Amino acid sequence: MSERQLTCKSRQPKLAVANISPGRGTFVTAPHRLACDTIVFASTQRTGSTALATTLSASKVTRQSYEWFGQGHFDKKIRHFLPEFHDLPATAEELKRYVRAIRDFDAGSGLPVSLMLHNYQFDLLRELGVRRLEELFGDCLYVYNLRGDIYYQAVSLHIAIQTQQWVSAQERIAEPSYDFESIDRLVNWISQDCESWLAYFRQNGIVPFHATYERFAQDPRAATQLLLDWLGMPGQAIETTSLQRQASDLNTDFYHRYLAECGTRRALQDP
Repeated sequence: MSERQLTCKSRQPKLAVANISPGRGTFVTAPHRLACDTIVFASTQRTGSTALATTLSASKVTRQSYEWFGQGHFDKKIRHFLPEFHDLPATAEELKRYVRAIRDFDAGSGLPVSLMLHNYQFDLLRELGVRRLEELFGDCLYVYNLRGDIYYQAVSLHIAIQTQQWVSAQERIAEPSYDFESIDRLVNWISQDCESWLAYFRQNGIVPFHATYERFAQDPRAATQLLLDWLGMPGQAIETTSLQRQASDLNTDFYHRYLAECGTRRALQDP
């Protein structure tokens, strides 16, 4: 993870990037009505992309959902699906073989590949010369997972990094502690990754579906139905995920402490 720093004062103009109302989204008819090869869940961390992607997979809209490009390293669980691989691809040729195996996995279902991808994971593909995901994954539809409150998102990521509890089914390995500098770096990191995804969409003429964390957390079934309507599948039966929301009073405490300290530091910076 990058150590990109940004002060509270200089970050103010960036807030519009992530502060998107939970009630907003892009509601247009999906151009291919699932006559596509891949559904891409384009996201930053802690936006509910795993829960939404898993719901679509359980509902037989996509194949089994997985982070094929991991948390910046090869996830050993992938060996269960792709036993011939033991590491993430390091060359363009290895990448082609890896993606071919992903696309072949469960191809008999006739369902699209489900690709959960954080922007920093996309960096691996860019380093190997990939400019558009369509170069590897064929015809793609994009679901842009985002969160309305970037500060709460950073707190959630800060806690997950310390506990290593990325989904509710995992056990915590440690108890989290508050750290302003850590949360502040994560706010900057998330903001830049949001900007990178938005730039990718603009440059390639992509109109994604906007799936907000807040909408899904409030009503997972209704939020999933909105996505199914966009995909042209309004009558598809929905199987909800067993994953639970992880936020607790500790998240709220860290959130308010961060905002208070950020305001104090900003006041000290202002003349």
